[in-house]
Amino acid sequence: MIRITKYLYIHILTAALFAACFFTHRTFEITAAYAAMTLHELAHALAAVCIGLKISHITFYPFGVNMKLKNKIVCSLSDEIILYAAGPLVNAAIAILSASLYRHFPLYHLQYMYMANTALFAVNLLPALPLDGGIILKKILIHKFGNGIGVKVLKAVSFLTAMAMAAMGIYVVYITRFNFSVLLLSALVVGNIFTQKEKYNLDYIKELMFYKDKNKKYVAVKAADISESERDIVKSFDFGKYNIVFLVDEKGRIVKTLTETEIINKILKC
Repeated sequence: MIRITKYLYIHILTAALFAACFFTHRTFEITAAYAAMTLHELAHALAAVCIGLKISHITFYPFGVNMKLKNKIVCSLSDEIILYAAGPLVNAAIAILSASLYRHFPLYHLQYMYMANTALFAVNLLPALPLDGGIILKKILIHKFGNGIGVKVLKAVSFLTAMAMAAMGIYVVYITRFNFSVLLLSALVVGNIFTQKEKYNLDYIKELMFYKDKNKKYVAVKAADISESERDIVKSFDFGKYNIVFLVDEKGRIVKTLTETEIINKILKC
């Protein structure tokens, strides 16, 4: 990894990629593609700063540009949607601007900028992890149905999306005899489904941090086995609501009723 500034890094293979494009006379294409991806990440960075997060660094990889945050805990669902939608929306704006200018100045450069930004916008909003659309869907599902159900639904949607992309990728390879980009993207999504493991469950941590700020007018009622631990019960919470849990025995009888406050206080005292 080559450090350019405190906040900017470039992978050595990315430097090699730029060199290869220079010798094959593709300098504009590679520069325009990375410019679109950089603006995408800068939009995420600006949104992150606006909602109180801190930027760690931005890295140029051979397969794209990636921004790392120092902290990722966001209380508001709307703030999370703003954070992850900012990048694709900037690409959409650039694509519209490029298309408008192309009508008056029919230049290849403008056409390529339109194509690159349109592709980034469309791909990043697909409902599959690790894409922005998948992350937004994950946040909404967890907010509405809790972490357990939300993650399971998202994995199913991601898999179906990946299969559709794979079918399209095979067709693209067939008609172009060369372009494997869609097929590789589908492989990335499938690989993410089976390999993604978070060191820390951020949604679980968020529940512990912000439970006191919830509006108790919106209540979710849950049932849990009396043998379940408090930590497992919290994972099923609806994060947008105040949760009340009925503990039931093996015969389905309600043994005890606990509020979210009581459950989380027990965890925090451990």
